[in-house]
Parts: sequence; structure tokens; C-alpha cells
Amino acid sequence: MDRTDRIVPLDELSDFKVAEGDPDVRGWEVLSSDGSKIGDVDNLLVDSTAMKVRYLDVDLDESNITDGSNRHILVPIGFARLDEGADQIFVDSLNPGNLGEIPAYRHEPLTREYETTLRKYFDTGYTGSEEDFYADDLYDEDRFFRGREGEARMTRSEEELAVGRREHQMGELDLEKHVETEHVSEHVPTHHEEVIVERHPAAMSTDARIEDEEIRIPVSEEELVVEKRAVPKEEIVVRKEDRVRDETVEADLRRERVDLRRQGDVDVREEEEDR
Repeated sequence: MDRTDRIVPLDELSDFKVAEGDPDVRGWEVLSSDGSKIGDVDNLLVDSTAMKVRYLDVDLDESNITDGSNRHILVPIGFARLDEGADQIFVDSLNPGNLGEIPAYRHEPLTREYETTLRKYFDTGYTGSEEDFYADDLYDEDRFFRGREGEARMTRSEEELAVGRREHQMGELDLEKHVETEHVSEHVPTHHEEVIVERHPAAMSTDARIEDEEIRIPVSEEELVVEKRAVPKEEIVVRKEDRVRDETVEADLRRERVDLRRQGDVDVREEEEDR
């Protein structure tokens, strides 16, 4: 595996310390946007080359662990925000229900494979191609310190429709053969011999004798011989083919709206961060 040895826990770097003027957040609570406790910051993972913090090592709260283990996760520094006045850190997009989906941190040297999997969780649009892996808002320390004194923050949320699919049996097709009896009638021409008797005057030169005489002429005819035999008539092939049809899904989605109410002579300039 491709190890990224440049990312090292702060407590393993004897010649590194938190920059003067910046708080040491180790031991601080990590909370979701609704105030639910995620855990506590156990350590900081530092980019020893750039001398910047890249991850928070978060020791998950026992209430968020189902198997009784001591589980840690890494949170990219730019994904969190600081509340210096309360000694707390907020990760607005995390909640106790989805912590199990985050790859566990086992205090081993980081590999690029692990960091890529971790980044794809926090940034669903990440494709895995980059010139500088850490040149992204997820690793921007300025985003972490944006919650310092002089700023007040409110998170606006909205619901999105997530449509999944599941397969169910809509029915089945049975093929059965049954024997039926049909009475049929067919006209078939047959040949037979017919006896024709002709009478002509006898010639005078013919000898005449008075005696008994008998002539036998066989008379024949055709008779029908009927037999039945099974003959294959057709082959039935049954197969399944996948078809696509469009269906409409409807739902009522809620979204939060932030209204600004001015009291007194207050100048307000709204700035929207590029996304």
C-alpha cells in the first residue's frame, strides 16, 4: 500500500506544537448541529510537510458505539468548525445515526487508499483524481477557525428526496398442458368397382347348348384404415426481458428559510460562498 507518512499524530512530533494564538482543541467536545455529542478530540493529525492540521482524531462517545469497542474516526479539519467560546467543535453534517458509515481510525499509518475512502464519504462528488490531494476545502484550516469570536452561525437545512429501489414479485406465469378431445370429420374419396351387365343379340354362328354355367367376377372396393399418431405442432418458449418505465414519486419536503429582521440603523451585506 502507498503510505502517506507525512500525516502524523501531533503527540508523536516532539518538535511540533499548536501555533501561538490558536487553541489546542484536544479534549474538546465534538457536537452535531443539533447539539448531540459525537465524541471528544483525542488528537490532531498533522501534515508534517505543510505543517498544517489535516484531521481531527475523534474518540466517539460510548452512546454512539454499539459493539462496546473504543472506536475512533478521523474528521477532515475543514469539515468541522470551532466554537472557541464554549470549547466545542461542531460537525454540522454528522449525526449519531451515520457514524457507523465512516471508516474507523485504528491509529495506524495512513494509506492513500484509506484517505481516499474517507474523503469519498465526506465529499460524495470526489472522483479520486487530484494534483494535490489536500488542495480542497475539506483540508482548509481557515474553514475550521471561521467560528471564532465575532461570528455567530446558524445552519439552514432542507429535506431532499432520496428514492431507493427494491425488488418485489409482481406475479408469476404458469404453463400447463391439458389433453382435450375434439371430434373431427373428414371427407375422403374411395374407389370401388361397379358391375355392368350388357345384353347383346347372339350371333347365329354361335354354338348353342342348353346347360348350367356360372361366371365369377371379383368385385373390389377401397376401405379406409384410420390410425392416430402424435405430431409436434409448435414449440413454446418463455423468457423474461427487463423493461424500464417511468414512475412519479411525490413527497412534501420541508426547508428552512432564514429571515433577517433589522432593528435600528444596521447595514447588512450578504455574501454567499461559492460551492
